[in-house]
Amino acid sequence: MARLKRPLPEAKGRDAPATRANCAEASGLPELLTAEDVAAWLKISVKAVYAKAERGRLPGMARVGRRLYFVRPALLHWLEQSRVPFIGDSP
Repeated sequence: MARLKRPLPEAKGRDAPATRANCAEASGLPELLTAEDVAAWLKISVKAVYAKAERGRLPGMARVGRRLYFVRPALLHWLEQSRVPFIGDSP
C-alpha cells in the first residue's frame, strides 16, 4: 500500500522550540495508526505489536474485526510517561 508523503509544516522561526507535539505533527502520522504503522514507528515487528496489544501493554487500541488501530495521542502520552530520563535532563 502506497502512503502519501505529507510536506513538513513550516517552521515558525529558527528559534521555535521543538516540543513533542511539534514532532508528532511534523512526522505526518495520522490520528489512527495501524499495527503496521505502530511497528514501523516503534521499530518492532508487527507480531510484537499484536502480542503487546493482546497483553494490554499498548494504550489506545481499538479492534475492528481482525484489525487493530491505535490512537496516536494515547501512544505519544504512553511513550512520554514511560521514557527513562537521561542524566542531562532537568527535573
